[in-house]
Amino acid sequence: MVRFKNRYILCELVFEDDFLVHPTEERNLYYKIKEAIAKAHGDYGVGVLQGGLSVKYLNVYTNIVFIRARRAYHKLVLSALPFIRSIAKYSCFLNTLHVGGSIRSCQKFLQKYGRQQLAILLRKCKTQEEKQEVQKSILNCSLIEKDQVTVEDDIGD
Repeated sequence: MVRFKNRYILCELVFEDDFLVHPTEERNLYYKIKEAIAKAHGDYGVGVLQGGLSVKYLNVYTNIVFIRARRAYHKLVLSALPFIRSIAKYSCFLNTLHVGGSIRSCQKFLQKYGRQQLAILLRKCKTQEEKQEVQKSILNCSLIEKDQVTVEDDIGD
């Protein structure tokens, strides 16, 4: 039995408008990627990626996308992604963050990337109130129980 090796492409959907949640579905994104591959590489590109291309994960809140492609042809997908300019009547583009050999490696990168973005956001805060709001939102997103946070805050004072 032959094992197909894949590459997972971690992308961020960047929309031009300021809506928080866009009603984008995985199949819409899949068809747009397939259309971009057809535009960039013709029937050959569509043919070689027909069985191995899929959108594994799409989070409409964070706009994070995992795309799976066969390892031998993942560069065809990477070269076609800049041709995507809209999805479901929304103007957007795909920002490639990472290419990995497994979903797990992409998840590890995504955690590290998220921590870096929060640190950048914290540094950009101009007032103390903004910093407190960002720190509060970071604590709300963490897995620590609120009771444990108040105990730790009491100990730190």
